[in-house]
Amino acid sequence: MMKISKLTDILRDFCAPTEYRCVCCGRDVFDRLGFCSDCIERVRFNNGKRCLRCGVALNGEADYCGNCAFDKIYFDRAYSPFCYDGAVRDAILDMKFNNLGANARVLARYLAYTAVREKLRFDAVTFAPISAGSLKKRRYNQARLLAEAFCDILDKQTLLQETIVKIRETDPQEKLSASDRKTNLIGCYRLHPKADVKGKHVLLIDDVKTTGATVNECAKVLKRAGATEVVALTVASREENFDFDNSEE
Repeated sequence: MMKISKLTDILRDFCAPTEYRCVCCGRDVFDRLGFCSDCIERVRFNNGKRCLRCGVALNGEADYCGNCAFDKIYFDRAYSPFCYDGAVRDAILDMKFNNLGANARVLARYLAYTAVREKLRFDAVTFAPISAGSLKKRRYNQARLLAEAFCDILDKQTLLQETIVKIRETDPQEKLSASDRKTNLIGCYRLHPKADVKGKHVLLIDDVKTTGATVNECAKVLKRAGATEVVALTVASREENFDFDNSEE
């Protein structure tokens, strides 16, 4: 006999199939893309030239973005299926600030697709934490929702771990300059008391990577705790719109 909880989930999906509504405008859609025919026109896939380290979209001849070329980077690689713009930006902001946590299920499908396409190897999945104050205000951590949906889609629920905690409040990253974002989070994360990542290949999930400060600080904690490799996977990353010459003369 089907369990009551499972039956309830099926009925809820039938009556309010959030997976089949556009994550931007709410219009009914009839496939698993998650975007209606109008909103999909405003989606920017990150499928052009990308930084060889962090995966952000690049313009120009350089192989690395300015952050990866000049800063200390703790994560080994990073990937994002989308550029942080247009319809995807709207969907992420609604998930993060407008109580539309259901968007995580749709966006996580693109994370899962990227992990399979890139043949990512990992034996632990974790997520960027938020502060206790932010959790109380939002009622959920959007990065955790993404990680949970990602593991569910790939049937890897046993790999999900809470490995990092945020120990102090910080200014919202989206309100800071690029230089301030890099220093705002220094020292605000620590390893969860029950976490054990020694010798593990860790997949770190978050919603957005702009300067990469959040995933970099999280990766620093994981690497110092003995993680063999840390790969970051975010829904979107911000395109680098300037070019520089980092070649040797």
